[in-house]
Amino acid sequence: MPPAMYPETGPGPLRPADARRAVEEAIAAARERDRQLREEIVRLARDRVAVAEDVAAAHAEAADGRTLARRALVQAEEAARGGQRADAATLTGAARVFAMRWRDARARVEAGERQLAAIDDARRRAEAGLAANAGALDAAAAAHLATLSGRKAARLQAEVDATVSEVDAPAAEIAVEAEAAARAERAADDTPEAEIEPVPDEDLEDEVDLESVDPLLDELRSELGLAGDGTAEPADQGREAAGPKPGANRGPGSGRGRSGAAPDSRGKAPARR
Repeated sequence: MPPAMYPETGPGPLRPADARRAVEEAIAAARERDRQLREEIVRLARDRVAVAEDVAAAHAEAADGRTLARRALVQAEEAARGGQRADAATLTGAARVFAMRWRDARARVEAGERQLAAIDDARRRAEAGLAANAGALDAAAAAHLATLSGRKAARLQAEVDATVSEVDAPAAEIAVEAEAAARAERAADDTPEAEIEPVPDEDLEDEVDLESVDPLLDELRSELGLAGDGTAEPADQGREAAGPKPGANRGPGSGRGRSGAAPDSRGKAPARR
């Protein structure tokens, strides 16, 4: 936003007519600068409401994605230990999708918080500009009113004082009103959300890099004390690795009748001939 342009003073005192015109131009410039600054403060206040609500929604989405990814990892681990490898792989894939939501929402939170900080800085500069604007008008009036006298000087001084009081008014109230109006408008807005553009199946692999979120899943596994990537050793394989049960191998005749023949389907050994 360009600074206010006040009339320049010459190398010496101005003639009364020029001094009067310079003060009047300074008053007009101060009012225009004040209008610009207050419009900027209103715009920033409305922008802040929109960004703050988006940040809050992203916070909630990040928490939800993290919770769902955590739950899917636990279920994948349970499926792997039960020997259900296909289910474990499916659940691990779901955990990756949820982790992508978590990661992307967390990135939106960080970007939104940076935007909020920038908005707050801009608002502080605009509010400081209000005070500087009033001071500049006072200085311009003091430089020129000294050359005037009588009723014209008094009239201009009164107009300067009124304008300084006007442009020096705090902007907090208009900012609060702007924020309240912005919240009411957003609450009443029933515009449907934009539809997500479908991605062709052949391009899906290029569009979505599920493995990029594996570090987040590793972070959750470490927190949960899980073994790894959903390929934990099933319980029955663990028993096989430990060896047969005691007494299970009884030699060549094991599991046969006295004749050494295998039992039939009823569990009886065939009769001797």
